[in-house]
Amino acid sequence: MSSPGPAGETGRLRRLARSPGPPWALTGLILLLELATPPHIVFGYLYVIPLVIGAPHRGRRDALGYLALCCGLTLVNLVVPEPDPDWRAVLVDRLLVCLALTVTTFLCLHNRHLLRQQVDLEVRLAQADLRRDMIATLAHDLKTPVLGTIATARMMELEASPSPGGLLERGLVAILASQERSLRLIEDLLRLFRADQEGLRLQPESCDLGSLAAEAIEAVGPIAREREVTLIQRQPTGPGRLNLPGDPGGLRRLLENLLLNAINHSLRGERVWVDLQRQQGQAVVTVSDRGQGFPEASLPHLFERFYQSDPEQRGSGLGLYLSRQITEAHGGRIRASNLPAGGASIEVRLPLEEPPA
Repeated sequence: MSSPGPAGETGRLRRLARSPGPPWALTGLILLLELATPPHIVFGYLYVIPLVIGAPHRGRRDALGYLALCCGLTLVNLVVPEPDPDWRAVLVDRLLVCLALTVTTFLCLHNRHLLRQQVDLEVRLAQADLRRDMIATLAHDLKTPVLGTIATARMMELEASPSPGGLLERGLVAILASQERSLRLIEDLLRLFRADQEGLRLQPESCDLGSLAAEAIEAVGPIAREREVTLIQRQPTGPGRLNLPGDPGGLRRLLENLLLNAINHSLRGERVWVDLQRQQGQAVVTVSDRGQGFPEASLPHLFERFYQSDPEQRGSGLGLYLSRQITEAHGGRIRASNLPAGGASIEVRLPLEEPPA
């Protein structure tokens, strides 16, 4: 490899001159004290002062180079300006000084690393706050025109009296389904923002899980009909309802998210089952489909924020994350699994109301 030319060497010296290096004046003063005193008087420990002062401005390579320089100057005083006859006794003291300078250098490098990590963490937290603020602002601003479009489409549906199965009716149904899907996404973003800022707030009351499931099926019905997917609710017959203490809006949202996930993973003409059961003082909700199922590698990550098992599928990666938040806020558990015959199921276990004594 060829050596750098004069121009390159000059540029390197200029960069060194511009960069904040060690306080050379103080280093030279300490060296003069070393040379002006007998070798048994050790001033090398004073090198720790310029070493610490220049630590914030030096990288690891520069810091180790300056450490080698200080240790070399400390040891060379044994023979400069004249050799010490009893150099062995002084050598131990100067080696201890070199050890102290080495420990100080590595502590400075460690502190510099910690400071860099702290700055990076503060930057990431600031970026996260900015993203959350931006999401909340955009979601709030987008909600108004979406609600306006839904209201206009419903008014047109009432005023125009479209013929059943006609082009106008199909168009209005498609507009309503699309806008309601957008509204759900906006509400998911707002709920996510509030949960990050304030925690998930619940308004618990006695809820009938069967009624909430029927309402959720009715809410996502237009999307299911658009995909030609049939929704079937099954629950045990007999006296007694599946009552549990919870937030009706949150539980309904949970069921809607699970149904939408199953619909999005189902083929046209397929069915989605919502099974409600009572097991050992718990309400068990199982939403299953006959789609392709989840990739095995994605099962541990399904309920993480913005995670999508299949990027080509429709969705934002928020539905299952919010489902986990709502489930855990009610003291329950949620898990996903693939079915042996094909398809997937998501099971939610929620504590039921304790019967009166």
